[in-house]
Amino acid sequence: MTDLDRILEVAQEAGRQAAHLCRAVHADTPESMDKGDKSPVTIADYGSQAVILRLIGDAFPDHGVISEEGSEHLRESAGDAGIEKIVGLVNAQIGGGADFDQVCNWIDHAGVEGAEYTWAIDPIDGTKGFLRRQQYAVAIGLMKNGVPFAGVLVCPNLPTDLDQPEGQKGVLFVAAKGRGAFSVPIDGGETERIHVSTSTDSATWRVLGSVESAHGDPSLVVAMMKEAGVGGGFVRYDSQVKYGVVANGSSEIYVRPRSNPEYRENIWDHVAGVIVCEEAGGRVTDVDGKDLDFSLGKRLLENRGILATCGGVVHDAVVAGLAAAENRPSS
Repeated sequence: MTDLDRILEVAQEAGRQAAHLCRAVHADTPESMDKGDKSPVTIADYGSQAVILRLIGDAFPDHGVISEEGSEHLRESAGDAGIEKIVGLVNAQIGGGADFDQVCNWIDHAGVEGAEYTWAIDPIDGTKGFLRRQQYAVAIGLMKNGVPFAGVLVCPNLPTDLDQPEGQKGVLFVAAKGRGAFSVPIDGGETERIHVSTSTDSATWRVLGSVESAHGDPSLVVAMMKEAGVGGGFVRYDSQVKYGVVANGSSEIYVRPRSNPEYRENIWDHVAGVIVCEEAGGRVTDVDGKDLDFSLGKRLLENRGILATCGGVVHDAVVAGLAAAENRPSS
């Protein structure tokens, strides 16, 4: 087994454990806790991060880690009932033996600063979608020297076949540099290599955007579609699920222009999705067509928004359409 094989094996197992933990929370009634920055967090966010970083820390102690959550808020807010619940959820996935301090230590695992390999972990991307029992993702990305290198994008509520929305749900999108991208059903089934759409007819191009308006500036997206002649429709999904839907050819465009022009994206929201989309044949840049720079810490400081497409003429047309829409005189 090569080092990369081992990386993908551990990441997929971590993704499955996180997915099962999140589903266990859904079997009850998930509740959110305010982190203080008005963004919601759930017991599933913390539990998911714990099981992921337990495996990664054990398998790759010399790797770095950048992750969304830390245990401080959990320690302050969980209470006796919350402590019992998260310890039970984690132990159900790992076979028992952990106490609350150990769970918190796994959540806080940061590895080696400045390492060649650094993981970017979002234990639940799309927490509001999770709370609505709609789409959310567990993002397990790996960078090599600051460049997306491998990733597992876990989509527990996404149908394995989007043409059968009431059918089997739960997909792992798995990719690594130079190896292509694959769709793996969480609960068993055939692994399939995936590819982006090859459409060149703008009248059929389909657009994905964010459910939260602040995450995607829907008025600008609609204006871009008009400028670029995009006619396949505009659908909103929560989370990095959108990268997977572009990667498997079910949509041509995912665009995320922030309504706040000063906002810069967190890297854990994108590393796993970027490598999946690119290895499926797609292209990912910012909304200005500039390559993403993951080497500047926790945020994409030199990039504005996100654009993921099936590449080629589609990408060029959307970049031009966004520029035209932004420069259009206001009425």
